[in-house]
Amino acid sequence: MSRQAVAYVQRIRIADERAQQVFLLLAECTPALGDPRDGEPPVMGLELPDADIPALAARAGVDAAEFRRLLRVLKQTVPMDVLEHADGVWEIVYGPSYTDRKKPAPASGASRKAPDGAPQAFWMPGWDRYSTWGYEDGLGHLYVQIIHNQDGPDAEPRIWITPPGYLVRTVDELAQAIADAIAPYEPVPPPAQVIKMWLTAPPGHRSR
Repeated sequence: MSRQAVAYVQRIRIADERAQQVFLLLAECTPALGDPRDGEPPVMGLELPDADIPALAARAGVDAAEFRRLLRVLKQTVPMDVLEHADGVWEIVYGPSYTDRKKPAPASGASRKAPDGAPQAFWMPGWDRYSTWGYEDGLGHLYVQIIHNQDGPDAEPRIWITPPGYLVRTVDELAQAIADAIAPYEPVPPPAQVIKMWLTAPPGHRSR
Protein backbone atom coordinates (compact mmCIF):
# COMPACT_ATOMS: atom_id res chain seq x y z
CA MET A 1 0.00 0.00 0.00
CA SER A 2 1.22 3.51 -0.82
CA ARG A 3 0.96 5.76 2.22
CA GLN A 4 1.62 8.73 -0.07
CA ALA A 5 -1.38 7.78 -2.21
CA VAL A 6 -3.65 7.39 0.81
CA ALA A 7 -2.53 10.76 2.22
CA TYR A 8 -3.09 12.40 -1.17
CA VAL A 9 -6.62 11.02 -1.53
CA GLN A 10 -7.49 12.02 2.02
CA ARG A 11 -6.75 15.65 1.23
CA ILE A 12 -8.77 15.61 -2.02
CA ARG A 13 -12.33 16.72 -1.28
CA ILE A 14 -15.08 14.88 -3.22
CA ALA A 15 -18.72 15.68 -2.56
CA ASP A 16 -19.84 12.13 -3.42
CA GLU A 17 -18.92 10.14 -0.30
CA ARG A 18 -19.09 6.79 -2.10
CA ALA A 19 -16.78 8.03 -4.84
CA GLN A 20 -14.41 9.25 -2.13
CA GLN A 21 -14.50 5.79 -0.54
CA VAL A 22 -13.73 4.14 -3.89
CA PHE A 23 -10.86 6.56 -4.46
CA LEU A 24 -9.44 5.66 -1.04
CA LEU A 25 -9.66 1.95 -1.85
CA LEU A 26 -7.76 2.61 -5.08
CA ALA A 27 -5.11 4.46 -3.09
CA GLU A 28 -4.76 1.49 -0.75
CA CYS A 29 -4.13 -0.71 -3.81
CA THR A 30 -1.62 1.68 -5.36
CA PRO A 31 1.98 0.43 -5.28
CA ALA A 32 4.41 2.57 -3.31
CA LEU A 33 6.80 4.63 -5.41
CA GLY A 34 10.15 5.86 -4.16
CA ASP A 35 11.01 6.77 -0.60
CA PRO A 36 7.98 7.85 1.50
CA ARG A 37 10.20 10.49 3.12
CA ASP A 38 10.33 12.29 -0.23
CA GLY A 39 6.62 13.14 0.02
CA GLU A 40 3.95 12.62 -2.62
CA PRO A 41 5.14 11.50 -6.05
CA PRO A 42 3.77 13.77 -8.81
CA VAL A 43 2.06 10.82 -10.49
CA MET A 44 0.61 7.68 -8.90
CA GLY A 45 -1.62 4.92 -10.15
CA LEU A 46 -2.38 1.29 -10.69
CA GLU A 47 -3.68 -1.24 -13.18
CA LEU A 48 -6.88 -2.77 -11.83
CA PRO A 49 -8.07 -6.05 -13.41
CA ASP A 50 -11.83 -6.05 -13.81
CA ALA A 51 -11.89 -9.46 -12.10
CA ASP A 52 -10.72 -7.77 -8.88
CA ILE A 53 -13.60 -5.29 -8.82
CA PRO A 54 -16.21 -7.52 -7.08
CA ALA A 55 -13.96 -7.90 -4.02
CA LEU A 56 -13.25 -4.18 -3.86
CA ALA A 57 -16.94 -3.42 -4.39
CA ALA A 58 -17.81 -5.58 -1.40
CA ARG A 59 -15.38 -3.59 0.74
CA ALA A 60 -17.11 -0.41 -0.41
CA GLY A 61 -20.56 -1.85 0.33
CA VAL A 62 -21.75 -1.71 -3.29
CA ASP A 63 -22.05 -4.20 -6.14
CA ALA A 64 -19.55 -4.48 -8.98
CA ALA A 65 -21.67 -2.50 -11.45
CA GLU A 66 -21.98 0.39 -9.01
CA PHE A 67 -18.25 0.29 -8.32
CA ARG A 68 -17.54 0.63 -12.04
CA ARG A 69 -19.99 3.53 -12.23
CA LEU A 70 -18.20 5.23 -9.37
CA LEU A 71 -14.87 4.80 -11.16
CA ARG A 72 -16.35 6.74 -14.05
CA VAL A 73 -17.71 9.35 -11.62
CA LEU A 74 -14.18 9.84 -10.29
CA LYS A 75 -12.91 10.54 -13.81
CA GLN A 76 -15.52 13.30 -14.15
CA THR A 77 -14.94 14.69 -10.66
CA VAL A 78 -11.18 14.70 -10.07
CA PRO A 79 -8.47 15.55 -12.61
CA MET A 80 -7.17 12.05 -13.31
CA ASP A 81 -7.14 9.33 -15.98
CA VAL A 82 -9.44 6.31 -15.76
CA LEU A 83 -8.85 4.22 -18.88
CA GLU A 84 -10.90 1.11 -19.66
CA HIS A 85 -8.86 -1.22 -21.84
CA ALA A 86 -10.26 -3.92 -24.09
CA ASP A 87 -8.38 -6.64 -22.16
CA GLY A 88 -10.42 -5.90 -19.03
CA VAL A 89 -7.85 -3.80 -17.22
CA TRP A 90 -8.63 -0.38 -15.75
CA GLU A 91 -5.60 1.91 -15.92
CA ILE A 92 -5.97 4.56 -13.23
CA VAL A 93 -3.51 7.46 -13.00
CA TYR A 94 -3.72 10.39 -10.60
CA GLY A 95 -1.65 12.56 -8.33
CA PRO A 96 -0.43 16.08 -7.62
CA SER A 97 0.63 16.64 -11.23
CA TYR A 98 -3.06 16.44 -12.14
CA THR A 99 -4.49 18.57 -9.34
CA ASP A 100 -1.76 20.89 -8.05
CA ARG A 101 -1.39 23.64 -10.61
CA LYS A 102 1.74 25.00 -8.95
CA LYS A 103 3.72 21.90 -9.79
CA PRO A 104 6.72 22.80 -12.00
CA ALA A 105 7.04 22.00 -15.66
CA PRO A 106 9.75 19.50 -16.75
CA ALA A 107 13.20 20.04 -15.33
CA SER A 108 15.28 22.77 -16.88
CA GLY A 109 17.02 21.57 -20.01
CA ALA A 110 14.49 18.83 -20.73
CA SER A 111 14.35 18.34 -24.49
CA ARG A 112 10.74 17.82 -25.53
CA LYS A 113 10.76 18.47 -29.28
CA ALA A 114 6.96 18.25 -29.15
CA PRO A 115 4.52 21.19 -29.14
CA ASP A 116 2.24 21.14 -26.12
CA GLY A 117 -0.96 19.25 -26.86
CA ALA A 118 0.10 18.19 -30.35
CA PRO A 119 0.77 14.45 -30.84
CA GLN A 120 3.88 13.77 -32.89
CA ALA A 121 4.62 10.96 -35.31
CA PHE A 122 6.98 8.10 -34.43
CA TRP A 123 8.92 7.38 -37.60
CA MET A 124 10.31 3.89 -36.93
CA PRO A 125 9.79 1.64 -39.99
CA GLY A 126 7.03 -0.87 -39.37
CA TRP A 127 5.56 1.28 -36.59
CA ASP A 128 5.18 4.63 -38.31
CA ARG A 129 1.57 4.66 -39.56
CA TYR A 130 -0.37 5.02 -36.31
CA SER A 131 2.13 5.53 -33.48
CA THR A 132 2.23 8.89 -31.71
CA TRP A 133 4.02 10.58 -28.85
CA GLY A 134 3.87 13.92 -27.13
CA TYR A 135 4.05 16.03 -24.01
CA GLU A 136 1.28 16.15 -21.41
CA ASP A 137 0.93 19.90 -20.91
CA GLY A 138 0.72 20.75 -17.22
CA LEU A 139 1.59 17.22 -16.09
CA GLY A 140 5.30 17.39 -16.78
CA HIS A 141 5.86 14.13 -18.61
CA LEU A 142 6.14 12.63 -22.07
CA TYR A 143 4.10 9.70 -23.37
CA VAL A 144 4.07 7.40 -26.39
CA GLN A 145 1.56 4.98 -27.88
CA ILE A 146 3.18 2.58 -30.35
CA ILE A 147 1.03 0.53 -32.72
CA HIS A 148 2.44 -1.85 -35.28
CA ASN A 149 1.49 -1.01 -38.86
CA GLN A 150 -0.12 -4.40 -39.41
CA ASP A 151 -2.38 -3.97 -36.37
CA GLY A 152 -4.40 -1.07 -37.79
CA PRO A 153 -5.38 2.36 -36.47
CA ASP A 154 -7.96 1.09 -33.96
CA ALA A 155 -5.71 -1.51 -32.33
CA GLU A 156 -4.56 -1.33 -28.74
CA PRO A 157 -0.95 -0.07 -28.59
CA ARG A 158 1.60 -2.84 -28.22
CA ILE A 159 3.70 -0.35 -26.25
CA TRP A 160 2.16 2.34 -24.09
CA ILE A 161 4.65 4.44 -22.14
CA THR A 162 2.74 6.59 -19.68
CA PRO A 163 2.35 6.84 -15.90
CA PRO A 164 2.13 4.97 -13.63
CA GLY A 165 4.37 2.44 -15.35
CA TYR A 166 6.70 5.13 -16.66
CA LEU A 167 7.40 8.73 -15.74
CA VAL A 168 9.73 10.21 -18.35
CA ARG A 169 10.49 13.90 -18.73
CA THR A 170 13.04 14.09 -21.58
CA VAL A 171 13.28 12.72 -25.09
CA ASP A 172 16.43 10.80 -24.10
CA GLU A 173 14.52 9.04 -21.30
CA LEU A 174 11.62 8.33 -23.64
CA ALA A 175 13.92 6.91 -26.31
CA GLN A 176 15.54 4.56 -23.79
CA ALA A 177 12.15 3.39 -22.50
CA ILE A 178 10.99 2.68 -26.05
CA ALA A 179 14.22 0.85 -26.90
CA ASP A 180 13.75 -1.44 -23.90
CA ALA A 181 10.04 -2.06 -24.60
CA ILE A 182 10.32 -2.61 -28.35
CA ALA A 183 13.28 -5.02 -28.21
CA PRO A 184 11.13 -8.21 -27.99
CA TYR A 185 9.39 -7.26 -31.25
CA GLU A 186 12.54 -6.67 -33.31
CA PRO A 187 15.06 -9.24 -34.59
CA VAL A 188 17.77 -6.59 -34.19
CA PRO A 189 16.67 -4.23 -31.39
CA PRO A 190 17.52 -0.62 -32.21
CA PRO A 191 19.53 1.35 -29.66
CA ALA A 192 18.09 4.37 -27.87
CA GLN A 193 20.09 6.76 -30.08
CA VAL A 194 18.32 5.44 -33.18
CA ILE A 195 14.93 5.52 -31.44
CA LYS A 196 15.56 9.18 -30.59
CA MET A 197 16.20 9.89 -34.26
CA TRP A 198 12.83 8.34 -35.16
CA LEU A 199 11.18 10.49 -32.51
CA THR A 200 12.64 13.83 -33.46
CA ALA A 201 13.17 13.90 -37.23
CA PRO A 202 11.03 12.57 -40.09
CA PRO A 203 12.66 10.67 -42.98
CA GLY A 204 14.61 13.01 -45.22
CA HIS A 205 15.26 15.54 -42.43
CA ARG A 206 17.90 13.71 -40.43
CA SER A 207 21.51 14.68 -39.94
CA ARG A 208 23.87 12.57 -41.98
